[in-house]
Amino acid sequence: MINKKSITLLSTMLLMAGCSGGLDTNGSKDSTVDKGSTESTPVSNEDLEYASNLNISYAVGNNQRTLTYNQSTPLTMPDGDVVSTGDLKPTWQYIQDQMEFTIKDVTVQNQTAEEMIEIASATGFNNAAIYGGAKGDAFMQYGAKGYFVDLNEKMGQLPNFSKYLEENPTIADAITAYDGGIYYIPYVAEIDNYARVLHGRETWVTALVDSKDQLEEETATLSTSYNGYWDRNKTNVVDLQNEKAASGELSRDDALDTLLSYIEETYPELEKPSDLFLGSEAQYDMDELVALWRVMKLSPNTLSKVSTGEVVNGAIISPYFVRDSKNRQDYLRLISYFGGQRVYGSDSQDSKFYLNEDGELTFSHNEDKMVEGYEYLSQLYSEGLVHSEFADLNNKDSFRNIFYAQDDYDDQKQFGFMTYDWIASTTAANEDVTAILPPLTTLGSDDEMIHFIENTRTIKPEGWAVSSKVSEEEINAALKLMDYMFSEEGSVVQNYGTPEMLAEGETFTGPDGIDYPKFGEWIFETADELKDGDISAFLRDFVGSLMPLGYQKEIGFEYQYTVNKGDESWATYQEAEVITPSYGADKPLLQLVPTVFSLNEQEQAKLDTTSIGETETDQTYLFITGSANGPQEAKEIQDLYSKGGIDTYTSIYQSAYERMTE
Repeated sequence: MINKKSITLLSTMLLMAGCSGGLDTNGSKDSTVDKGSTESTPVSNEDLEYASNLNISYAVGNNQRTLTYNQSTPLTMPDGDVVSTGDLKPTWQYIQDQMEFTIKDVTVQNQTAEEMIEIASATGFNNAAIYGGAKGDAFMQYGAKGYFVDLNEKMGQLPNFSKYLEENPTIADAITAYDGGIYYIPYVAEIDNYARVLHGRETWVTALVDSKDQLEEETATLSTSYNGYWDRNKTNVVDLQNEKAASGELSRDDALDTLLSYIEETYPELEKPSDLFLGSEAQYDMDELVALWRVMKLSPNTLSKVSTGEVVNGAIISPYFVRDSKNRQDYLRLISYFGGQRVYGSDSQDSKFYLNEDGELTFSHNEDKMVEGYEYLSQLYSEGLVHSEFADLNNKDSFRNIFYAQDDYDDQKQFGFMTYDWIASTTAANEDVTAILPPLTTLGSDDEMIHFIENTRTIKPEGWAVSSKVSEEEINAALKLMDYMFSEEGSVVQNYGTPEMLAEGETFTGPDGIDYPKFGEWIFETADELKDGDISAFLRDFVGSLMPLGYQKEIGFEYQYTVNKGDESWATYQEAEVITPSYGADKPLLQLVPTVFSLNEQEQAKLDTTSIGETETDQTYLFITGSANGPQEAKEIQDLYSKGGIDTYTSIYQSAYERMTE
C-alpha cells in the first residue's frame, strides 16, 4: 500500500512573517551527519567568510526555466515592484536578499545540461560555483575526479541537508558515488504520493453502457487482432467479442451487446454496468478495458455528440493516447496489466532496471513477459485502439491538449478517452475527465488481483553541485545557498513562492488532511493571465520556484490548483489504496531503484563495449506500430539486446547497485 506522506507542517507564523524557522538558515553549530565512515565536523558560521558574489550555471536547455526572467511581458509583483527581462526571477531576488550576497546567473540561457557539463569540464569547472540541471551520474563522475566538492566533508555547513539525509537514508544511498563521496544534491519529488495515473472521460463510459438513450447509429467496424489474456472469470469478454465478429470485423452493436451481457452475467452485484470501470470500487481487468475501448472506437458519432452536443462527421476516437510522443513510454506501462510485469524501476523512461522478487537488479525490456507484452500492444495498436502517432518523435503535438481540451473548437474531429498523466493538469483540461483505477492485475508470483500503478514520485536524476575549483569563500556561499533550500523558509520559497505571494495567516488543507502554505489570489490571477492557469509552469517560468534543482518538492502546490474532478480523482486512488512502488516497500518487487548509478572507471570502460540504448527502444516502437522498417516478430527485440551486450550491461549495473546498497 502506498505510504501516506508524513511531513512537518510549516508554521503559519513563518508564512505571515516570511521569517526563518526550525534550523538556522545560516547553519547550525551542532549539526553533524554520519554517512558510512564519513564524519562531519561542526562548523561555526561566524568563522566562515563568504564571497560577495555567487555565480550559478543552471542549464536545462530552456531559457524560460533558468534563474533569469526571460519573458517579454514584465511581471508586476503584489507590492508593485516590476520584474523585467534580464532580472533575476522574484524567488531568486528574495533568496539573494536572505543570503546577503549577490547571485549572478552565468548560464548560457538555452544551453542544455549536457552541453554545460561538456564545456565546463573542458575549462576546469571554474566559471561558476554552482552547476545545476545535469543528471547526478555526471556530477558523481566528475566529483570522483575532484571537480566537485565532496559534501560529506562539508556537512557541518549543511545542517538542514544533513538532517534531511539522516531522516531519509535511502536518498543518501542513492546519491553516494562509487568512492563514497556525495557530490550533488538531488531534486526530490513528492515521495509517497501518487504521480501519473490513468484518466478517462466519465460520460463516455456511462453513455455507452448504462443506457441506450444516447446511442447514435454507427457504421464503423473493427478488425479484431487481440485474443485476450485473462481467464479469471467463467468467460472472457474479448473472446466473446471476437466470436461475434463476422469474418473478423466487429460492429459497435455486437461489441456493446456482448460487453453488456458479459457484465450482467459476470458481475450481477453491480448497480449499473459503468461501476465496473468507474470509482474507487472499480474491478475491471485489461481484457474488460479492451472490450470497452473497442466499443468506444466503434462509436464516433455517439461520443462526439456526448462531448460536443452534436454528431461530428468524420470524428476519430482514440481510446488510449499518451500526452505527447516524448512520453510514448506510457504505452509500454500497460504491459504491467498483462500479468504484472514490471516495466520501469523508477520515474524515468531510462529506468529499465527493477528489483525482482529476490532483490536482484533486473533489466525488464528484454524479459520474456515484456516481449509477450509487446505482442499484445501491437495487436491493440493494429485494432486502432491507440492513437496512431503516439510513437512518432517527429510529431510535436500535445495529444492531451488536442484530445481533451479542444471539444469546443470548430472542426474538432479528434477525441480521446484514456491517458496516463498527472491528476491536476489532466483533470483541468476537461470537466468530464476523472482518474480511473488501473486494471486489476497480479504482480510477480502472487495470484492476488490488485490495483497497481507503477509510476510514482521519486528522487529525480537532476540536481546541482559545488565546484571545487573556485575560492573557499565562493564554496562557502554555495553551500549556504544549497542548505537554505532544506530550511523551513527556503522550502516554502522554493515550493510556493515568496511570502508576499502567499495568503497571510492562512493554510490550505489537502485531501491527505495535511495543512500546506496557501497561495494568495495574486498567484491564481496572474497565472490565469500569463500561463492559462498552469501554476506549475507559472512558478517555474515567471517566479523561479519549483525549479528542478536540489530540494524536496511538496505536493501542497499541486493540490491547490486541482480543479474539476481533480479532488475526486485523488480520493479515488487514495480510497482504493492503489499499490505503487516506494523506497520503503517491504517486498523487493515494489522497491524503487536509483534513478542514476555511479560507475567507476573500470565499469565505465566496460560499458563502452556495449551498445544498449535508443536503437533497441526505437525498434521496439517500430514493432508495436507494425512498421516495415522494424522487427516483424517481438522475439527479434530480444536478439537486438543480446547483440548489444545486454548481459555485460546488466552485470555492470548490478555491481554498481550492490555497491550503493551494501
